[in-house]
Amino acid sequence: MPIPALLLAAQPVVFACRPSQLRLSLSGRDGDFNGMSHAGTELSILNLGPDCTLPALPTIGFRDVRGRTLQALRRAPVGMHPGPVMMPVRLAAGHRATADLRWVSGPVYPHSHSIRAATITVRFNGSTLRAPIAAVLYGEAGKLVLFNQTPLRAVEGIAAD
Repeated sequence: MPIPALLLAAQPVVFACRPSQLRLSLSGRDGDFNGMSHAGTELSILNLGPDCTLPALPTIGFRDVRGRTLQALRRAPVGMHPGPVMMPVRLAAGHRATADLRWVSGPVYPHSHSIRAATITVRFNGSTLRAPIAAVLYGEAGKLVLFNQTPLRAVEGIAAD
């Protein structure tokens, strides 16, 4: 049965977020991510413009103090290969979306190597957001450093300041 035209007209079109309307920030949530050779941060994207959409899993990257890309890769969720298909996140005007990032922060491997990140990047729809970060990520020697990333989720409640 076709959808009546009146119902179709009531659905507003929501476009992809533009980087100029977004602000990226990080929070350690008072140490919630730290402990037992692990660390992390909450990534928060505030929408200062009209309602828009973001991919649920934007591409996260790390750069050193010279701006060089560091060799770090998001770890695929355990048991989900290649992983779930995720719908874009609708981000209301004045609200934010958050994701948790976690990584190994100590030399726990028999042969460890580390990377020192000074900037975090969030890439989506051909655009990039950046924020400063002071993080040391560890991995096994000869392999890429891995980190965990949860999908973005819209934060319910009152619009952010």
